[in-house]
Amino acid sequence: MSFMGKAGLAVAALGLATGSVFGAGAAQAANLHGVIALSANDWAYGVGINAATFEEARDEAMAICDAEDCRILVSWANGCAAIVESNEGVAAGSGANSGDAQRAAFQRLSELTPTAQLANFGSSDLSGAKLVEVVCTANAR
Repeated sequence: MSFMGKAGLAVAALGLATGSVFGAGAAQAANLHGVIALSANDWAYGVGINAATFEEARDEAMAICDAEDCRILVSWANGCAAIVESNEGVAAGSGANSGDAQRAAFQRLSELTPTAQLANFGSSDLSGAKLVEVVCTANAR
């Protein structure tokens, strides 16, 4: 199944990732926030990035996602986030840099489909797991 064809499992993936906030780090004067929102029905997503507040990033992501059922998949500050997909679902994760975000996303996906972890290490593609996108705030390490 492709990214657009997994609507049945989106709710499960969304439930695993919702509420996860990684990479927030210590409070800084110039925090930059990011949010990725996902529509489980339309398999559309939106990204809000480099916003001064979580609310601004959320509003931008929701406007880009532009579907009635868009929900926050992941939010973070001062770092990166990654979206990954497999034949069984979609997940997101965040971290201080691109590599950390990808590892977190594949780890979260492996909670849905254990073979997704193999794809992260390049040893096999049994689950069809692949990276969809990585986005980083301007001040990511």
